[in-house]
Amino acid sequence: MPRRRGRVRAFAGRFVIALVTAIAVMVGGVLAVNFVIDAKLSKVSRVTLRTAVVTSGPLNFLVVGSDTRSFTNGNSSLQQQFGNEAQNGGQRSDTMMVIRIDPARHITQVVSFPRDLWVQVPGMGLTKINAAYNVGPQLVINMLKQDFNLNINHFIAVNFKSFQGVVNAIGSVHVYVPYQARDTETGLYTPVPGCETFSGADALAYVRSRELQYYSVSQGEWLSADAVPDIDRIARQQGFIKTLAGLAVKSSLSNPLTANAVVNRVLENLTIDSGLSKDDVLSLVDAFRSVNPNNTGQVQFATLPVAEGGQQDGQDVLYAAEPQADALLAHLGGMANPAMVSINGNAPPATPGATSAGSGTSTSSSTATSTTTTTTRPAPPSSLTKNGALGAAPTPQINNKGDFGTPAPKAAPC
Repeated sequence: MPRRRGRVRAFAGRFVIALVTAIAVMVGGVLAVNFVIDAKLSKVSRVTLRTAVVTSGPLNFLVVGSDTRSFTNGNSSLQQQFGNEAQNGGQRSDTMMVIRIDPARHITQVVSFPRDLWVQVPGMGLTKINAAYNVGPQLVINMLKQDFNLNINHFIAVNFKSFQGVVNAIGSVHVYVPYQARDTETGLYTPVPGCETFSGADALAYVRSRELQYYSVSQGEWLSADAVPDIDRIARQQGFIKTLAGLAVKSSLSNPLTANAVVNRVLENLTIDSGLSKDDVLSLVDAFRSVNPNNTGQVQFATLPVAEGGQQDGQDVLYAAEPQADALLAHLGGMANPAMVSINGNAPPATPGATSAGSGTSTSSSTATSTTTTTTRPAPPSSLTKNGALGAAPTPQINNKGDFGTPAPKAAPC
């Protein structure tokens, strides 16, 4: 029986590895190759955080894709590829998700929070949600509790190098691109539309793209591709997660060395909270040993519903949209706090000071000394993204689609 249990854990581990690697989904599975778990865990970078108490019920993982370049220090090759800290100081959340794992129901829910979401950050006032991570993960945990009543049980952060290494360990990923595409900020360039084969570098440029352009043959120029860049980028990220998950499962079943290579690439630059134990990992893997990544009833994706409205400090921002946001947050065990969060483009009635809410409160000096952002009341929302329903990964919306003509045919293996 122990031998069979070990095989089950190894297979389940490869499945959740596939999810976590496509922007760090399902923390537990990354470490769940049972016969090497102790050695793997000893190599992982940990951070001490005050998180919600772990119970036998559903768990919430805060998953952050960080744009830090600290891993390039002293390595000229990595600096040439990713940039350095001098050019890209600090760390911001390039991607932020809350992963809800419900072992009893065998359901995993992946909810993305747009980085341009206008929220109340403890000690900083109203600002974009990704600004909190520049101070540290504890402030993000405090903000999610204060603004959305979300309890976070565990934390994981993955940087560019780790993400790129995972894709390369699997080999490549096929992605459908309907038109000639580019993003001069991330380096994405696909001159031939259709089913593209992305290596790690291509995949990273694709999932990070916020300035995506398609080429318009009729107008003879590159035009903006996304209707709402922050939301459409999330759609590309979630679609990539599903594709990578299926591919990684298939590859790992046929070649155990691939699964081990994926684990190693993730762990090289992974950061997790100090409370994540081997027992936590194995209990999660056992709970999800039968999950099929292509079954949208078991792996569900959504983005927090948002409204567009007036600018803040000269920036385009997004606002939580109600009642859709609360309907989705309820699946994570939370709800929006109208005293803290801009709802439907309306600012909260007042800007609180540096007070944090909930048991996960941070008292770090970096939080207390943060400056307060001046708040203005935005105009009513001009549009609403109704993307709060859990289910399959959403499809990006193309801006002014008629300018680009007929898209390339979507052929196998895409």
